[in-house]
Amino acid sequence: MSKRSLFAVAAVLCVVAVVRFSGVLKSPYIAEAGGPTMGTSWSAKYVAVDTPEPEVQDAIAEALEAVNVRMSTYRKDSELMELNRAPVGQPYSVSEQLFRLVEQGQTISELSDGAYDITVGALVNLWGFGRGKGATENLPENLDAASEQAFSKWLEKGRVSQIPTATDIDQAKQKVGYRSLILDRKNRTITKEKPVFIDLSSIAKGYGVDEAALAIEALGIDSYMLEVGGEIRLRGVKPDGESWKIAVREPVLESKVNTIVSMDNKGIATSGDYLQYIEVDGVHYSHLIDARTGYPEKHRLASVAVINDDTGLADAWATAFMILGEKAGPRVADKAGVDALFIYHTDKGFQSMGTGKFSSYIVGK
Repeated sequence: MSKRSLFAVAAVLCVVAVVRFSGVLKSPYIAEAGGPTMGTSWSAKYVAVDTPEPEVQDAIAEALEAVNVRMSTYRKDSELMELNRAPVGQPYSVSEQLFRLVEQGQTISELSDGAYDITVGALVNLWGFGRGKGATENLPENLDAASEQAFSKWLEKGRVSQIPTATDIDQAKQKVGYRSLILDRKNRTITKEKPVFIDLSSIAKGYGVDEAALAIEALGIDSYMLEVGGEIRLRGVKPDGESWKIAVREPVLESKVNTIVSMDNKGIATSGDYLQYIEVDGVHYSHLIDARTGYPEKHRLASVAVINDDTGLADAWATAFMILGEKAGPRVADKAGVDALFIYHTDKGFQSMGTGKFSSYIVGK
């Protein structure tokens, strides 16, 4: 065969190869997904190549629904609510997922000297931040624009119109206490020594982020930004090689950017007293209840951001630090080796301080 013929054959083979494998040569792009979950919403941005977008949407939604079925206090049939209804003094078998979150909550309770307490549900409900007196029916499965007004009315059923009395608070505190939960890791059981109401809302959203991340990683996606109700997980880089970045904002409604951070394969959670609160007779009461006193936290700390390998732990620590305040919070964070950013009120506006390696994640202001 002549050289000219050989070149012609080679050219044809190259064309066939390009056509045959053209699907592999697609350029990566950023796709988006989102939807309602846990009484709030979730969103995702991820680098896609050939994974069908509906498949990613469904994978995340299913992972979050699985968490909701286990951890929700707004669903009568959730595993957590079944545990809350279980008889006092009898070991109750739970799933590995629920056991793990309760176990993590107990650890943070010990490290925070009881400021953080997943059994604080009775006090949260008393102050009107939980299921409330009127929340007897299940939360609507799908929340959309058409149901927002009805959902708002549903939430308001449990809101208090006056501050609980000291007697009411003392009575509720009798049903609070993380040490009244006995965990048996070997048999995976939880025993309540008194009728506590366990509330995992301070850790479940972060845990949901991690579960959703595992779901899309199973589809081959290794670069994404996942968010559930403000708790976020970042991994990988964008198609242009840039890292994902998020802003930690000052706790004012004008959303002024305070600090920009970036990290890889870690979660970040924030907690603050500026969006969830009640106001009675002109007094502002935070939704974060100190289980030790029975009253909402009250100090100069405005918000806390925590970065951790485990987004659920970041979620829980952020709540714990808000309750501890601007003095005890950083002290506990340093002792526990937690990477956190504390933003607090001063006479000259907001100031911030970081603990652990938080400053290493800061990439701009």
